Amino acid sequence: MKKVVVSFLGKDGPGVVHAVSSLLTGLECNINEVSQTILHSEFAAIVIAEMPDGCTIEALQESLVKGLAERQIDLSVTARLYDGRSWSAEDPQSFVVSVDGPDQRGLVAAISGILGEHNVNIANLKAIVPDDQPDGHALIVFEVIVPGAVELSALRNALNAKAEELSVRVSVQHSDIFEAVHRVQPV
Repeated sequence: MKKVVVSFLGKDGPGVVHAVSSLLTGLECNINEVSQTILHSEFAAIVIAEMPDGCTIEALQESLVKGLAERQIDLSVTARLYDGRSWSAEDPQSFVVSVDGPDQRGLVAAISGILGEHNVNIANLKAIVPDDQPDGHALIVFEVIVPGAVELSALRNALNAKAEELSVRVSVQHSDIFEAVHRVQPV
């Protein structure tokens, strides 16, 4: 079996995950991994699945689009073969970089630019700007993979310099420390 990567994007609503997963199952695909989220009212998911022999990417995508339309679910679908290649680093460590302060255009680009310059890979990103806050306060959390060869003090210094320039606060914590500090203890 070949592996396929399928992304879904569109309006959220009850039954969307069921529609996507049942259509894939009906096409004899075995889901290996899924990441799904909702931003405002928009559904986004990426799926890695095993596709049956004899099925083509074009036929799979066409069947998914047709099946969603029949169920009146408004999602765009993109499918491609999974090549198995991934970014890797020697002696990688997981860190959490959090940024908070006044929202401004280019904030994610500025911080991600510093991370990219230091060969740091962003594994997960969540940016939140609550609509109910008149001051436009932003909170951005980057879960990152830092190669062992990266000089952490240079990375921290670059992030702090950019944070000062943007009038925001930045924190860099090893993920083990971040999780220990933020873990909710049972009552």
